Amino acid sequence: MTKLTEFSQTCLEKAGVPQHEARIITETMIEADARGIHSHGLMRLPIYVQRIQKGFIRSVSQVIVEQDSKATAVLDGNFSAGQVVATRAMEIAMGKAAEYGVGAVTAKNSNHFGIAAHYALMAVEQDMIGIVMSNTAPLMPPIGGAEKVLGNNPLAIAAPTPNQYPLLLDMALSNVALGKIIFAQTKGTPIPEGWGVDKDGNATTDPSAVLNGGFILPVGGPKGFGLALMIELLTGVLSGGAFSKMIPSMYDLTQKQSISHFMLAINISSFMDINRFREMASTLSSYVKEAVRASDVTELYLPGEIEFNLEEERKQSGIPMSQSVLADLNRLAATLQVPALDEK
Repeated sequence: MTKLTEFSQTCLEKAGVPQHEARIITETMIEADARGIHSHGLMRLPIYVQRIQKGFIRSVSQVIVEQDSKATAVLDGNFSAGQVVATRAMEIAMGKAAEYGVGAVTAKNSNHFGIAAHYALMAVEQDMIGIVMSNTAPLMPPIGGAEKVLGNNPLAIAAPTPNQYPLLLDMALSNVALGKIIFAQTKGTPIPEGWGVDKDGNATTDPSAVLNGGFILPVGGPKGFGLALMIELLTGVLSGGAFSKMIPSMYDLTQKQSISHFMLAINISSFMDINRFREMASTLSSYVKEAVRASDVTELYLPGEIEFNLEEERKQSGIPMSQSVLADLNRLAATLQVPALDEK
């Protein structure tokens, strides 16, 4: 992973990003790839650099606290890198939670911030519960509709336990993240039914049919769409930023995006003793892990556990990379005059 980290940071620095900000952006991508969430991993580096070079993402961040109160704040990211804006937002939320019990921060005029789990886990490191939301460019139609009006707005919730891993929910509100469909297209592999439909609303296993005028669908039908709508309210609307059809695609290289985030940090010690909370969280986890299993199931998993296990494995074995992503990264390396990655 060290080689990939160095490669990413070098590319970003060549594009004018300060070293500490390049490190933040890189960390989120490496973390995603290590957990098997390749849709938010290094495959995103070329589009980030393109948007930086076009001035749609600030090479040097300029995050401003627009409004501030005891337990809340509103940030204006001024089109800085989403990872940098989101990190700052969670840091402020945690600082407020440490003093007032909870800290809620919205951020507008940001960009794609990678995996939401990264910021929720920042709170866990401070013995807090982290809740993270973001809006995205529209990807999903209303139930019964034929027009994209909402993104598959991600939601992450993380809480500490005394066990090996924290409890972590990290999900997009579509049946699958758009990046996974893009990743399948780059690999030339079909997608499972239910991930999306074509421009005529027909079920398809062809990722290109979904990406070329089709739609991804909300998880749980109207329930998922309703939750995505409320996240849009807590991010774009509550921050005073862009929302819904106001947000262009990341891959539209003619204009800036304006993504909004919502960060909530909950200081557990303001509610109860942290050790007691950990014990109770462990008990809750045990009810899941030790539940009676179906006859063909060998192990029951908690949310986030599979990804944490994979991350531990890849710390030893390294991160696998598809030939198409490797080729994209090496094309980027050539344009930036950075040493190419080899296949090892």
